[in-house]
Amino acid sequence: MIRLNKLDNMKLTKIKESIDQKVELNEKAAFLQEVSRFNEYGNAIYRTDSLKEAAKAVSKIVENAERIALQETDEWFDEMTVKRNMKSLKSNNEQFMKTVQEVSKLQQRLESLYEEMGHTLSRYYEIK
Repeated sequence: MIRLNKLDNMKLTKIKESIDQKVELNEKAAFLQEVSRFNEYGNAIYRTDSLKEAAKAVSKIVENAERIALQETDEWFDEMTVKRNMKSLKSNNEQFMKTVQEVSKLQQRLESLYEEMGHTLSRYYEIK
């Protein structure tokens, strides 16, 4: 078994502290790098395409599908089946539109929280 004298023990302690400081500096540097890139996450937070616009387009497709399918019923499909399917499609579309409204409200909250966090972080750290 190796026995260390006081001097060797002190040297080892200083080496360990030096290593700990280097690790801490590396962690700080990595953290500061991440904080500086905070605004890059905005691309994911702020949607570039409007969900409401997409939902309106889908809704218009559903409306046209019902009208056209019912006109074409005589030639291709059983009228009762088409009406039942179109009723289901309209119901799904109504739920879809309600969900879009809920998501829109949550999106606004998400954006607000993101901005608030960015403002707080920018008080203490540099954000590009």
